[in-house]
Amino acid sequence: MVKTVADLDLGDEHMTIGIDDSIAEASGRLLTMTGGILVVLDGDSKTKGVIGHRQFLKALSENVDSTSSKCSEWMEMDFLEVQLSDTLKSVLNDVQKRAPQAVVAVDANGEFAGYFSPNDYQEASELVSSLKSLNL
Repeated sequence: MVKTVADLDLGDEHMTIGIDDSIAEASGRLLTMTGGILVVLDGDSKTKGVIGHRQFLKALSENVDSTSSKCSEWMEMDFLEVQLSDTLKSVLNDVQKRAPQAVVAVDANGEFAGYFSPNDYQEASELVSSLKSLNL
């Protein structure tokens, strides 16, 4: 009974935004969430980066014009893409080795399929541990 990324609920703790959308638009979207990040997508639904609170603070510290500054200028590009079909064990190993700022899941076409949040990481760790203890 191998568990894969597709077995997790990857639809929470994030919103998406376009690469050319403004930082003002991004901040408005992020304010509607209690936690999480914005996943920056291009026109083909491919992940280009992520934006969290740190990127907004950096933009503010540099006095950017939030209505003309684009997400592409402030997004974090240190993210790991994983396939929905990847095993949780392999993803956990990759995350530990690389320690990316974010992990996003993509489908077979490479299109964004969900955000692998810290809560998902914890759930995956617990699932892998419980399966290991059951010798599965």
